[in-house]
Amino acid sequence: MFAARYVPGKKELSLGDIPKPTPGPLDVILKIRAAGICHSDLHVLHGEVPYKETFTMGHEACGEVVEKGSEVTENYSAGDLYAVHGPNPCGHCNYCRTGHDNLCNDPSRTFIGLGQDGAYAEYLKVPARNIVKVPKGISPEIAAVATDAVLTPYHAIKTKGGVGLGSKVLAIGLGGLGMNGVQIALALGAEVTAVDLKDANLEMAKSFGVQNVLNSKQISSLQPLSFDVVVDFVGLESTFKDAQNFVKPGGTILLIGLGSAQVPLTTATAITFETKVQASFWGTHVEMQELYELIAQGKIKPQVQTAPMKEVNHWLHELEAGRIKSRMALLP
Repeated sequence: MFAARYVPGKKELSLGDIPKPTPGPLDVILKIRAAGICHSDLHVLHGEVPYKETFTMGHEACGEVVEKGSEVTENYSAGDLYAVHGPNPCGHCNYCRTGHDNLCNDPSRTFIGLGQDGAYAEYLKVPARNIVKVPKGISPEIAAVATDAVLTPYHAIKTKGGVGLGSKVLAIGLGGLGMNGVQIALALGAEVTAVDLKDANLEMAKSFGVQNVLNSKQISSLQPLSFDVVVDFVGLESTFKDAQNFVKPGGTILLIGLGSAQVPLTTATAITFETKVQASFWGTHVEMQELYELIAQGKIKPQVQTAPMKEVNHWLHELEAGRIKSRMALLP
């Protein structure tokens, strides 16, 4: 079967044929219908997240179950779509048993498409416990990118940020995560202000119902210390400084973007105002089910472009150059 493989030291994925996987007793085989690309892929290819072994990349996956292991009791209907929970939790550790399976600490756990074979291929082997049925009416490409580009901001904003009715939220950066993030905040009843350098992104945010949009160059016109939650979808020194300037005393900064390896915290101010700086990682299995319901209801509308999977290297270059409008899904 076709697969796009990470090879240590190479700056592009290696395209070629590998054997189709066979399921273990508790696995299923998905015929991939769509696989999302993500900036995390670039971090791997740039050596920022080093891996010593070759593997198939692609951690945003959606497909149909075409084969299952001998101990899998679930019945799967032809044509039904299933999305993959990328954190690939073990299901047995304390984090998994208490509903925090995104933080699974099983020493053998690896992430789908990041350290173990992923979805840039025709078929994918995955533990049956780590797939989620996709409601009817959601396309494979939307289902695929939602496993990260919607799940990550959903977990951050709802679970870690506690955003709800009447919350005042400032979203910094309207890329793939940020554009979904503002929709999530609106669906939770928040009053949202969004800033970005691209006017086209601001117009798109307005089309989703964000009433307060501002070019990042004019961010200083906002009222300091005025937001309950500031979500930094960029993660640069400059954006994190902005987050500290505009969060209320006692408020929360959600750090999601990985634009820099480290960001500065003004400790005196943070201590004086009891600022909560909350990191957030991916999301849980249960949250995946919740967000698909919101997508099915039309409350979140992920924007997704599609392209043939064999063009993966071209689109990774386009992603790096900032020429992908929102999110991209590859189709086998």
